[in-house]
Amino acid sequence: MLHSYNCPNGRAMDGYADRLLNAIADKGTPCIVGLDPRIDQMPLFTKNSGSSSSTYEETVHDSIMAYHRCVVDAVADMIPAIKIQSAFFEQYGIGGMRAFYDTIHYAKKKGLMVIADAKRGDIGSTAQAYANAFLSGETNGEPDKRALADCLTISPYLGKDSIDPFIKTCMKYGTGVSILVKTTNPGSADVQNLTLSDGKKVHEHVAEMVNSYSSENPGANGYSSIGAVVGATFPEEARKLRKMMPHAIFLVPGYGHQGGSAKNAALCFNNDGLGAVVSASRSITYDFKSLDIAEEKCVSEIRLKTEAMISDINAAIKR
Repeated sequence: MLHSYNCPNGRAMDGYADRLLNAIADKGTPCIVGLDPRIDQMPLFTKNSGSSSSTYEETVHDSIMAYHRCVVDAVADMIPAIKIQSAFFEQYGIGGMRAFYDTIHYAKKKGLMVIADAKRGDIGSTAQAYANAFLSGETNGEPDKRALADCLTISPYLGKDSIDPFIKTCMKYGTGVSILVKTTNPGSADVQNLTLSDGKKVHEHVAEMVNSYSSENPGANGYSSIGAVVGATFPEEARKLRKMMPHAIFLVPGYGHQGGSAKNAALCFNNDGLGAVVSASRSITYDFKSLDIAEEKCVSEIRLKTEAMISDINAAIKR
C-alpha cells in the first residue's frame, strides 16, 4: 500500500516518490527523456504543422507540439517520466509557454510522469507563488485546471525559509521537489565546492539539509518525495552524496551530451538499485544527420537511442 496524502477535496493521492518508483518498476528502467525545445534543430516535418496565416505564437506552439507529440509517442511505452526544461519554452514567449502546459497534458495523457526543470527559488511568499504555479491543485483557494508537474527542481540558496513553501505544497498535493545539490556544469565548483568553516563543502551542507527533509518524510517504499539534483559529471561527489542522502531520489542529469557516463550515473543509486532517475535530452531528441528526416524515421531513431540508453544505464546499475 502506498503512502497517501490528503487532498483538499478529501481524495487520497499517492506521493510522488511512490508513484515514480512504481512507474520505474513498471517500465523496468530509471531512464527518462528530457524535452528542451530548440525549434531551429527540430526536424522539418514539425514546421508544416500550422497554416500560412498562423501568428508567430501559433507557429511556435504548433511546431513544438508537433515534435513533442512525436517524441512522447516514441518513448511512452519505454520510460517512466519526461523532464521538461522551462527556459527552453519560455524563450519562445506565449507560444512556448502554451506548449509547456500542453506538453505536460500530452505526456500525462500517455501515462508519463512529468518533472519540471525550472530551478525556482525565492523568498517565502514568492516561493509559495512558484509552488502554486507548478505543484499545487489550486491558486488563491480556487481549483486549478492547468496541467501541473509531478516534481519541480528548486534552488536552496535563499535558505530554508525559501524551501519550506515548496515542501508544504508537496506534502499537501502529493507532488515532489528535487533540490539542487551538485549540478553538472564545471562552474558549479565556484560555489558548490567552497569549503565552510566546519570543513564541509557547500554542496555537502546542502545535502545535509536535503537529508533532514527527506528522512522525515519517507514514502511507503522508504524514499521521499523531497529529492536532490546530483549530476553524472562528478562521480566522486556523487558517491559521497548518495551515502549522505539515503532516502532522497536523485534526479541525475549530465548523461550523454554533457559527458556523464553510465558508470558515473550508477553511483547515484543505492545498493537496492533504486533511488535515482537518469535524464538525457539532446543525445536522444536531437543530433539527427539531417533535419529533412521523415517522421517515421525520426520515431525509429529516438526509440533506438532510448533503447541504447536504457541498456547502458540498466547494465551499469547491475554492475
